[in-house]
Amino acid sequence: MRFSLFYPLFLSCCLLSLALLPLPAYPEEIEMINRPLNPSGLTGLLVTTTPFSLPPGTVETGIAVLEESSSVPDYTLTEYPVVLSLGLGYGMELGIRGSYLHVDDLGNATSRRGAGDTEISYKWNFKRQPEYSSSPPVALFLTGILPTGDSNAALNRVVNWGMRAGLAAGTEISWEDHILGIYGDIQIAFQDLSDDIERDLYTIFNAGLLFPISKYRNLQLTLEYSIVSGKDVLNTLAAIDIDGLDYTAVTPGLRLVNERFNLSMGIQFFNKEQEGYDDSSRIIGIVSAKF
Repeated sequence: MRFSLFYPLFLSCCLLSLALLPLPAYPEEIEMINRPLNPSGLTGLLVTTTPFSLPPGTVETGIAVLEESSSVPDYTLTEYPVVLSLGLGYGMELGIRGSYLHVDDLGNATSRRGAGDTEISYKWNFKRQPEYSSSPPVALFLTGILPTGDSNAALNRVVNWGMRAGLAAGTEISWEDHILGIYGDIQIAFQDLSDDIERDLYTIFNAGLLFPISKYRNLQLTLEYSIVSGKDVLNTLAAIDIDGLDYTAVTPGLRLVNERFNLSMGIQFFNKEQEGYDDSSRIIGIVSAKF
């Protein structure tokens, strides 16, 4: 199913309306042991961006791996992101992401590798979730994409520039010694709008659940669902594009954390809507630490 532009705008308005609800004056948020970065460079699950931000003055850095395998066409695409984020205070954080990619086109016996684009992200958690409140927090986040990728190897996502703008919302429900986190984000992505060939405008929707399964909440299960809809651009320089077109995906995962360390792993199962592409899967892992 393809989304028109009406749907992300409608969902964005719904998320914004949550921010206008009056809040009771409770002292603090529900306590979680750690809310770490994901491979995008912002606090979240493996795929979903959550509305929370790093504590003021906290620096978190991490290394991730994303490896997608496909049988039709026959290829392996591996990306190694390096992320760094800083908690700015007042519910804000600033993140930067760089990556290195390696594509093995096994069907054509070719291989290419090189640097990917650089992303700079900003998130503002402008509506907090007080303790004992069911009113969800909401955050605004923006990502700018700089064309630092190796264009000769077709490893760049944008030619001139790109941007994503989105809203994230969620809640963490506590009962007895248990917590259930429910999160979602909606994004509008656009790139190279002045270029008739490379221009693109599409939507991204992610939703995720988090459930700690150990006594001290340091071992956590995650389950996420994603939709990318409206993509038009395939890189014409290469047979295997690093992003592809529209898809839906389910991502179960497992996370081990303490106050400063995070190890998250999961596998993303793609249902691709692109003709000539069978469904595929992607292994995702990230290790990060706070300082």
